Amino acid sequence: MQVYLDSASDIEHDNGVDSKITLMSSKIMETRYYEGCGREGPIRCIFLGEFHPVAGPKISCQFPDDYVSKELFDSISAYIIPKPQIQKCTMTINALGHKIVGYPIRIENSRYERNMYLFNLCFVCDSWSKTVQYEPVVKKLGEHLTIMEEETRFVSSGSTKLPTLLAHLLHDLNTYRKATLVEGETVMHLKVLEVRKDPTPVHDFDVPVLVASVGLPRPGRPPRKVPQEGSEQIPSQEHLDVEDEEPFEVDMDADWDLTTRQLLPHINGYNHVSKIASDTNVEKTLVKSCIQNLVYYGVVVLIPVLKFSNMYRATPSLSRLFSDHEMQKSCISFLSNDGENKEKPVLSDVLGILCSLQQGTTLRTVCERFFPSPGVPFDVRRLVVFAQIHGLVKCLKRYPVYVRSPVRPNGFTPRLDSMLGIRRLFTGKHSVDEICCLARIDLATLDQIIEDDSNVAIIWR
Repeated sequence: MQVYLDSASDIEHDNGVDSKITLMSSKIMETRYYEGCGREGPIRCIFLGEFHPVAGPKISCQFPDDYVSKELFDSISAYIIPKPQIQKCTMTINALGHKIVGYPIRIENSRYERNMYLFNLCFVCDSWSKTVQYEPVVKKLGEHLTIMEEETRFVSSGSTKLPTLLAHLLHDLNTYRKATLVEGETVMHLKVLEVRKDPTPVHDFDVPVLVASVGLPRPGRPPRKVPQEGSEQIPSQEHLDVEDEEPFEVDMDADWDLTTRQLLPHINGYNHVSKIASDTNVEKTLVKSCIQNLVYYGVVVLIPVLKFSNMYRATPSLSRLFSDHEMQKSCISFLSNDGENKEKPVLSDVLGILCSLQQGTTLRTVCERFFPSPGVPFDVRRLVVFAQIHGLVKCLKRYPVYVRSPVRPNGFTPRLDSMLGIRRLFTGKHSVDEICCLARIDLATLDQIIEDDSNVAIIWR
């Protein structure tokens, strides 16, 4: 952090012993954030720039007032009111400590003095802030103002409602990440969407699980802090990264696309992508694209194929289940709603099973230890699904690998790529689930192939 002193009079000496520094009007520069850091900041200002037929480019209205100085605007006015070639294009200008997002508009009509009207409604943010999430909002605003201008000359006439509109936009988009504008009989809804990272590719052996089915809003999200009664919750102006934490339900009868509507009934936490494609008779590449889209929007998460021969290892996050009462309720509720008339699970049994999962012990062994009798109080598979989604346990996968290549009698050692059959996949890079999907064989057949070949070793990771 750097501090700038206005003048030398800010430094006062006290009896020649101590130096007292009084900061009257210092500018504090925040150095924690930088361009490209990925942090999302608030909108600092919204202004309307236009081309005046006499004065040229100017700011006709802004909120807060005088946030963008005339000197700053004049230095970037060529980009706020650009050439016709790049009009009606979303553009971002990062200059002089500000990042400005705009959507320049050009309306050609003989009623204007120069037979055209140019304007641009811009959002101003900090230079380090990520602004890609504001681009659709700015574009929608520009197109909406274009319609209002063509109908009533709402913008060019210098409407007295513009300052109120900008103030309303700035407050609601920063506070609620959405806003509603009403002008006459026209209503426009705006929302700042969350820009997520691209999801990882979906494989044939991945198992999709509906996040809504496990009870919590999103895996890994901290619970919302509810303000005390009578206190007002003030949003942070330093960094606004608001996410929807309300629980949501997947409506099977909603307006899904045809592929998603066909796949959703088969996403039960146990079917992998290949099986879903086979059961629905849908092209596998289309199934992967659809599930990847659901993963991007947080509707679905992916877990490994659940088998009782798998090994699972408890993670440090398992301690959350001991203290988080909301997670405990969600876990018990998820285990109870399995569609079968079974006893309500006991939390001590749930914690005991999860703590017993460790490397070297299969899920089948743990189940036999806790439930030696034929009847079980709840479906352990649902417990493993719940624990994996919330990061309480991790599945250890098996990777077959040749410890040495077979040698022919003449001393010639063939390359691994030239091996015939399924053994060419034993490189240590493909798990047994992936090999089963690629070779289209069941796990028992693959296990027998591995067991019969003494040159094959198994790596757990």
